[in-house]
Amino acid sequence: MGPADDDDTVDFIRDSAPADDEGAVPEFPGYSIEGELGRGGLGIVYRARDLTLNRPVALKVLSSHQADHEHRQTVLEEARRTAALGDRCIVTIYGVLEYQGHSAIAMELVDGHELQNVSSVLEPRQIAKIISEVAGAVSSAHRAGILHRDIKPQNIVVTPAHEVRILDFGLSIEVDSTDIEDGFSGTIAYAAPERLRGEPATTATDIFSLGVLFHEALTGRHPYAKLGKPPTISSILAGEPSLPREHRPEIPEDLERICLACLSFKPEDRPDAGEVHYALTCFLAGQPVQMKATVVKNHLLNRIEEHVSEVGKWRSLGLVADQEHDQIRWQYRRVLEGDDLWPTETRKLRAGELGIYISIWAIICSALLAAGLYREDVGSPLRWLIPLSITIVLAVSGAITQQRSMNRVTPLFIGGAILSLMPTLISVLTEWVWIPESTTSSDWLHRSGVANKSIFMASLLSLIASVIRLNITGVSFFAWLSAVLFVITQMSLLLMMGFLKWSDGAQACGILSISIAWLVGTGFEWQHRPRFARPFHWIGAAGIILGFYLLGSVPMLTWFGFDSLSSKAAWGWSQAIAGSVMLVVGLVLDRSVRLERRRIAKYFEWICPVFLLGGLYRAALSKSPILGWEGSAATWLAVGPFILAVAMFIGLTARRWKSRFMISSMAGVALSLHLLQAQELVSKKGLLVSATALGVLFTAFFYFKMELATKKTKSVTADVPSIHDD
Repeated sequence: MGPADDDDTVDFIRDSAPADDEGAVPEFPGYSIEGELGRGGLGIVYRARDLTLNRPVALKVLSSHQADHEHRQTVLEEARRTAALGDRCIVTIYGVLEYQGHSAIAMELVDGHELQNVSSVLEPRQIAKIISEVAGAVSSAHRAGILHRDIKPQNIVVTPAHEVRILDFGLSIEVDSTDIEDGFSGTIAYAAPERLRGEPATTATDIFSLGVLFHEALTGRHPYAKLGKPPTISSILAGEPSLPREHRPEIPEDLERICLACLSFKPEDRPDAGEVHYALTCFLAGQPVQMKATVVKNHLLNRIEEHVSEVGKWRSLGLVADQEHDQIRWQYRRVLEGDDLWPTETRKLRAGELGIYISIWAIICSALLAAGLYREDVGSPLRWLIPLSITIVLAVSGAITQQRSMNRVTPLFIGGAILSLMPTLISVLTEWVWIPESTTSSDWLHRSGVANKSIFMASLLSLIASVIRLNITGVSFFAWLSAVLFVITQMSLLLMMGFLKWSDGAQACGILSISIAWLVGTGFEWQHRPRFARPFHWIGAAGIILGFYLLGSVPMLTWFGFDSLSSKAAWGWSQAIAGSVMLVVGLVLDRSVRLERRRIAKYFEWICPVFLLGGLYRAALSKSPILGWEGSAATWLAVGPFILAVAMFIGLTARRWKSRFMISSMAGVALSLHLLQAQELVSKKGLLVSATALGVLFTAFFYFKMELATKKTKSVTADVPSIHDD
């Protein structure tokens, strides 16, 4: 092989001394050598014929130099292991030959074209099928502990029958790095970054080479060839491959995602060969592909950070509002987080997956009914055998799909098993451990024979299982499941403590404790896992809203000892107090540095006017809010707070423009006009005349005020000397 000049994309082979019998064609009993096919780092490949079976074979004759003796023995041992694989995509090895100091490997002679010679005329789906078969064969070899170490287009052959064959599998053995100067042998253009740094070959290095091969087959270009220049060690170590769809927009997004996942810079971020094979199988079957590509995330992150910084400048200059800024940030966060397995956050949910969701939910409902409401009707042993069987079946299904790398559906089965674990434990604990007293009503499901202790223990153990699964997989599906189980566990604890008797104000105080989910969400935020924090933030917010609603409905003022108020006033003012607290919470959250909390603040600000204005409006309909006090003064005491609240929302709208405050102000003005007439504080005619007159006067006042301000501005501008004035 001639000098490589400066092109480091060629095979890198350690210089060695010539063989003693250089130029002589070796002989092996039972084989007739017909001609030379090629030369490589391990030796020479000949076309030969197996005289015993009368079939053509390829003989790879290894270098016979004495210094390579240990190397040759390693190659021969690897060949024997590869021969035992039996994968149809891996070239069959017929045997290992040793004769008169020569070593050779007899293997299948493949008639076909190298991948780089046919990929240009293939469609993306056809290329996906080829790479899928290659990945499947690589997965089989990796499970057997065999690496390829030199996956490249020249080693992938497509036969006339459209079959795929992988050459040199298990034969590209690396010499110990202490024996060669550079510590690397192989093809630099297809080598993983860690291999170029001198680290040993692993299954992840084969996946990187497969990714480069995949990229080239899809686009016709090397992912690390910049501006028409060939790839170099420095460009590969920079870790910034080009995106396939930049070169060919018609390439499906899922194929690009799989390819770039293989090209992840860090070995631990790359999928294994089985996952690549399964992802490509899903693509070919028309199913969604769930595979995270850190290359895409890093590519987007660099550009998004630049744009977010620019948008921040726009906000400081007043070009975009705070809400618009947050909306842009939120959409960028969704893009960076990528696709997920949680139904509301996945970009694709096919009919088959939806069917699995609905079916598993129906099965879980059956388990819940068997362990709870229908417990007495079903009887033993079905009331505990049904949920137990469901849990076992779902858990086994999850284990099987996980073994087959079916990442899209595994969380559904495992999550279903965890959720069905709760009714299973409830039925088992109730059957043999805790039986509630039939004479008490403190147990929530006492009529079905279920104790609160059983509900608490079952939900707690299910919560622990869900949290463990969340930490193992990092899938937000289990974050939402954990959040739901957290609520159930908290509610069952409140039941045990007697805080949910639905009397007085205890139930409100109990439900307010659910807001401690905010702490969990904050913890995930500190860990930079906003997707995991999201369900706990929203559950905490829901606990605050529900708690204050119940506290207002007690009503709160009566619970605190204000017994002299009428029922309407007590209920209305209590709801108004709850709405005021929610308004304050919303304004505080709106100033939070956390984007998720600012989004939640928007919903608090939409809900608080319903509580505040709705409660005060109901109280204003009372003629005498204080029992025993009649007259116009009492009526104004009822109406006055509502009018003040409307004025407050008008002030908030003027100070901090938000559509929700504007809508509240307009609704409040209309209701104020109605209240003044309904409480007979103003006659109908007087109301209409006064409202019309005041409306015209205020309109004229604000209009002329605007005009006056405009004239003053113009006059000030006219007084400023021009730079052209002498």
